[in-house]
Amino acid sequence: MAKLLSYYRLCPLIDSKSLLGISHDSEKGFVIVTLGRNIVIKYRLSDQKQICSWRTRDKFSSQVLYDKRLEKYVGVFNISFLRIWSNDDENIDKIKKIKFTQQIHSILSHNEETYIFFKDGSLYSLREILENKKNFVPEKFLVDESVHNILYTSVGETLYFGYLIKRRDKYIFHWSKYTNNSKNNFNAMPIQRDRLDLKGYGLHVEKNLVIFLSVWSDGRIYAQHLKDKENYVNSSELFTVIEPISTTHLVKMIDIDENYIGVYGADPNEEGAILLIYNTQFKVNQSKQNHKLYTNDSKIWRIDENIFLPVGQNLVVVPFCLESEQLAALIGSHKPLPSKPDSDVIFVMDFEVGSWQDKIKLGNKLVRKKSLKFSEHKVQEYFKQGLPESLIIEQILPNVLEESNIKLLGESLDFFTDIPEKYLSLILNFILSRDEGEFSPKNKTLALQNLPEELLPLERVALLDKLLIRKYSDVLLLPYLRSDLHLEQAICLLKYITYMLSENGHNLPKLNAVKTEQQIINWASLIIDSNYQKFVLSRDSNIENILVECKNRVTSYLDIVEELKQISPALYRISEEIKGKNCNVGFNNSLYLVEQVSFY
Repeated sequence: MAKLLSYYRLCPLIDSKSLLGISHDSEKGFVIVTLGRNIVIKYRLSDQKQICSWRTRDKFSSQVLYDKRLEKYVGVFNISFLRIWSNDDENIDKIKKIKFTQQIHSILSHNEETYIFFKDGSLYSLREILENKKNFVPEKFLVDESVHNILYTSVGETLYFGYLIKRRDKYIFHWSKYTNNSKNNFNAMPIQRDRLDLKGYGLHVEKNLVIFLSVWSDGRIYAQHLKDKENYVNSSELFTVIEPISTTHLVKMIDIDENYIGVYGADPNEEGAILLIYNTQFKVNQSKQNHKLYTNDSKIWRIDENIFLPVGQNLVVVPFCLESEQLAALIGSHKPLPSKPDSDVIFVMDFEVGSWQDKIKLGNKLVRKKSLKFSEHKVQEYFKQGLPESLIIEQILPNVLEESNIKLLGESLDFFTDIPEKYLSLILNFILSRDEGEFSPKNKTLALQNLPEELLPLERVALLDKLLIRKYSDVLLLPYLRSDLHLEQAICLLKYITYMLSENGHNLPKLNAVKTEQQIINWASLIIDSNYQKFVLSRDSNIENILVECKNRVTSYLDIVEELKQISPALYRISEEIKGKNCNVGFNNSLYLVEQVSFY
C-alpha cells in the first residue's frame, strides 16, 4: 500500500526552468541539487540543511552526479567537457577539463557507474571513456535530428536506455539494452495515435519487463513492451485512463516500484496541480496530493522514498511510504451487487413534489429543497466502476450528513465495512451534536437503565454502538478526533464509555462481552489522548469526576483480571479433571487434602 506524506520545502529556486536535476549523494539522506547553470548544492533531507556548495564561471549543462566507483562528483560544462572533483575541492574551475569533440547531452547513473550520452545518439560509460581517453571517438547515430528527451531504468545488471526524437507529426523512441557485452544497438519504436497529442511518457518495470507508458490528450495511457526485434506496428495496448489529472497540459510520470507509478499534472479544474500514486496492479489511484501551483515545464525526480518537484519558486520534497500489499482498502470494490438487496438494508430515494402555485413550506423541516444524492442506482454505478468502499463513502457520506438523514446514516453504517478514519470522526461529531428531537423514537431493541440524559434518545446510542465496533488505526484517527470533537462531545462520549463499563452496560453489536470491553477501553484511551490538553487545562469539577469514575471502572477491571490470573491454573486443572485427564502427574494436587486423625 502506498501513501503520500506531508511535503516540506527543501530550498528556494532561482527559476524552475534553470533547475537541471537532483541526484543521489554518497550517503543516504543527502541529495545533490543542480540549482542553475552556475551552482550546485548538497543538502541533508532530515533538517533541509545546506552541507556544501560549488560555484563555477562555466555553465553546467546537465545535472551533477556522484560516481561511487571513483568516489567523486562528475559534471558536464558547456556541453563540451567534463570535470571530476572530490568533496574537498573548493574551486572546481581549477579542475582539469576532459574535452570532447562531440557535444554532450546529459549524464546518468546505473549500478554505481556513470554514463555519458552524446547528442549524436551514442552512450558510453565514464570508465570506458577514461580508459581510452586519447583514442576515444563516439559513434554517430543521429544526423540533422535532435534528441527530445531521454529515458532510462535498470533491471538487475541491465540498463535500459532510450531517447525520443520527433519526426514531423510523430515521435520515435530509440532504445537499447546495455550490458557488459552489448551497447548502442538501438531499436526504433514509433509513438503515435491518430489526431491525438502526446502529453507524457515514462518507463515502468513490471516482472522484469520494461514497459513504455505514453499519456495522450484524451486521458488514456497506452503501454508498449520493450522487446528486441519486435514489430512495433499497432503493438500498443490500453493501460488505463487517468481522470484526476488534466491532459490538456503536460503530464510527468516516474516509476516507483513494480506496482506503483507517480503521476504529476494539472488539476482538471485548472486550479493548481495534482500529484498521485497510481496502483498499476489494481488500476486505482492509491494516494493523491494537491498543490497550489502548476508549471507546464516542471520535472519530477524520485530519490529513495522521496519525490522532488518544483512548486512555484520552491523545491519541495514529498515523502511516500510503501507498505506490504493489503486488500483492506479495496474490500467490496469488485464484489457483485446482488439484484435484491439484503432484507436488513434499505435504500431510500427521496423525491421533492413541486407545485407551480403552492409555495414550499418549511414547517417542521418536512420539505427539503435538495433531494438526497444517494440511491441504489448510484451505489451500483460506483461498484461497477470498481471503486473501493472508502472512495464510495467519500462520494455519498457528505450528502447524507448535509441532509441530516439519520436513518440513512444508520443503514450506511450497516452496509459499508471500510470507512476511513476521517469520516468516522465526522460521523461521531454528527451523532453527538444532533438534538434529541431529530431522532425517530422507533428503537425497541435497547432497554437501558440509568443512561445519562445527554445520550438520549436510544436511537443515538444505537448509532454510537454501530460506530464503536468499527476497526480503525489510532494513529490516523487521533488527529481527526483532536480537530473534529468539541470538549462537550468528548465528555459525552466518555460518559457513555463509563456507562458501558458499569453493570448496566451491554454488548456491542456482533461482539461478545470480552471483545466489547476491549473495544470500549481502546476508545476510552483514544478519547483521552485526543483531548488530553483540554482535560488538563479545564478546571471543571464535572470533567474531573467523569475522568475519576472512568479510571475507577478501568482499575476495577484490571483488579478482576489479576484475580483471574491467580485462579486460572486451578480452573485449568478442574477443566482437565472434568475431561478425564490426570493432571496430578509431576506435582501435588492442592485442590483437597485427606488426613487420618486418631482419637485414642
